[in-house]
Amino acid sequence: MRKLLFSLVIICNALIVHAQWPEFNRAHPVSCQWPAYNYQAHGFFENVFVNDDAFNYYDGYLVFGNGVLCHPDSVDNYTRCFSAKTNSNGDMVWWNRYDDATTDENEQWFNYYNGTTGGMIENHNGNLMSIFTTFVGGNEFNGDTRNYLVQLNSDAEIVEQHLVDSSLAGYSFHGLIEDLTDSSYVSYGWHMDSLDVINNTEPDAFLLKMDSLGNHIWQSSYTGTFGTYPGGVVKAQDGGFWVCANTPGFEDCSDGFFQNSDLVLIKTDEFGNEVGRLVMGGSCGKEVATVYEYEEDKLILAGRLTNEINDPDGMFAGFYYTTLIEQLSNDILIETTVKKEYLPTYNGDFVDLHVIPNTGYLIVCDNQLTTAQGSGPDWRWMGGLLMLDMNRDSLWFRKYSYYNNFPETNTTLPARHYLLDSKPTPDGGFVCSGFIDQQNSDPNPFLLTPWIFKVDSMGCLEPGCQYVNVEEIVVGLENTITVFPNPANDVVNLSFTFPENYIPNNKNEIVIIDMQGREVLRENIFLFATSSNTIEINISALSSGMYTLHWLSNSAWLDSSKVIVE
Repeated sequence: MRKLLFSLVIICNALIVHAQWPEFNRAHPVSCQWPAYNYQAHGFFENVFVNDDAFNYYDGYLVFGNGVLCHPDSVDNYTRCFSAKTNSNGDMVWWNRYDDATTDENEQWFNYYNGTTGGMIENHNGNLMSIFTTFVGGNEFNGDTRNYLVQLNSDAEIVEQHLVDSSLAGYSFHGLIEDLTDSSYVSYGWHMDSLDVINNTEPDAFLLKMDSLGNHIWQSSYTGTFGTYPGGVVKAQDGGFWVCANTPGFEDCSDGFFQNSDLVLIKTDEFGNEVGRLVMGGSCGKEVATVYEYEEDKLILAGRLTNEINDPDGMFAGFYYTTLIEQLSNDILIETTVKKEYLPTYNGDFVDLHVIPNTGYLIVCDNQLTTAQGSGPDWRWMGGLLMLDMNRDSLWFRKYSYYNNFPETNTTLPARHYLLDSKPTPDGGFVCSGFIDQQNSDPNPFLLTPWIFKVDSMGCLEPGCQYVNVEEIVVGLENTITVFPNPANDVVNLSFTFPENYIPNNKNEIVIIDMQGREVLRENIFLFATSSNTIEINISALSSGMYTLHWLSNSAWLDSSKVIVE
């Protein structure tokens, strides 16, 4: 499970506070007070949307998150949920904090067990919908817990909210889908009825169908399951639902300590009644998946499984995969092909599957390299995009980090980069959101910092990374190089302006690519650990024309710039 799966909490009498995040650059700690006094503000982005209201005009992104925003001396509880608007370059335009003045001193503004990671949706009217949870006092079992179906407009303003359930039952809402057949909503996660809550028994995965006012239409739970996670429920072409759930722990997993947990695919009818089930396997709890139904009763399942045997790389070691599933006429579910496995990892999380018409499929994930690929300070936890062709074979994989500083000793850890949501953009690319657990790394040690970045259809932060054969993209250095003169004749100068606390390593090179994607020059360079460096590159052998200059370090892409040779 991800560390810190907080839920967004938004309630009816919201007081929206507008402020600026100073020096926001795609990853920065959050603070609702300025100056920030002497405390560690931090948080994360859970849900991201493309802000595209005006016809033929694309103006940026809307993100929702949660964080420790306020000084603990100023309020009893200082965690707040928020929304933020960025322009298309990821620069902050405004941000909103949600508070209720009547309960602000005592109300808990997040619930560890009710994450809405990637769980918000945009409905057919362009409004944003989700279920948010709040409670006053205690926790979700002994406090006053409330779940709301909430509607917001494209400016992140609350339009409506409706109480979903006021009983003693326990819910954890992990996602929501819109049922266009009757303008209703189906939520999912895990559920405990009032007796389960009193006896503290394990919850079940569930579907809850409700109208736009939060009134219950029907609810179904699935025995022998523990819950379902963001993206795990999809409307089926025959009117039913596909549900990706987990089993509770029945026996020890491969490490002999944690409990085993299998992935289960469930097919339901239009009322949520189970009609078929297929156990997909798994081990220690990283079993998360989603499906794409490409033809009625036939689907692609994509996700991540942990290995079922004792793995030398650790108890959470596993792999990302896709497979084909078919529902037979007698409702039995079968796997019709051998799983295609990708990206063996020591640890990691499946986030999204995007279907790209006539091209293939994109798996969004975050992952930690296995110890076979590096241990100690050499391993990295990074967000990643895996592109598959129409046959589900791997085309390319890119992983993303913010800066590329490594700890100086083996006793400290590099920053961990987590992705929580992603959306396609109008230009064929993707925008991703999440957070960075800074660990011991600069620039903000031990903080959780919100993170958002945009890539093109090839997974490049700036066009051309596929031509220099790199797998890692560094998000925080893409505006480092200034080229002069430009146009140039025999020599071009590169001025490097580094962010604060950034220390370049000793393996750097410049690669120049022509407009046909061919490498025409490669040169090693040395950069000093100062705020700025200037490097001279001889380009006298190049023909007249336009080129792309790339800065690489240890095979990671850091920045690029266009160069015109006269």
